[in-house]
Amino acid sequence: MKSFCIYCGNSKPEAHQICGSCFVIPETHADLIYSIIMCYSTDDPHLNFLSIGEIEALCEEIMKGNKMEVSPQVFEQAEEAYSAVRSLESPQLIHKLAKISSPIQMIIFALVLVGFIFGT
Repeated sequence: MKSFCIYCGNSKPEAHQICGSCFVIPETHADLIYSIIMCYSTDDPHLNFLSIGEIEALCEEIMKGNKMEVSPQVFEQAEEAYSAVRSLESPQLIHKLAKISSPIQMIIFALVLVGFIFGT
């Protein structure tokens, strides 16, 4: 699979990882979806949201300093695919808590849980 950075247009290891060229990692939900769109697989064509030519054209625009633009339909398809995969990979309790809790609350919850398990 080929992945390209949404910030600088250079290739990178995977969509969710840091770019070796500009050292930026997708932080927002939207940026992660755009990063997924900027991936291309010859082995799994069903994972592609754009052709390699369209991705390369977007990379050129990004390198020129222009903002990445895709159709709302492409963004929605990638977002739906990401949500489906995410819900299959994460334990349901953690998935539900992640929707309603901040990271600090999750840490406190984990510490309390550990206290109950090992306390007494």
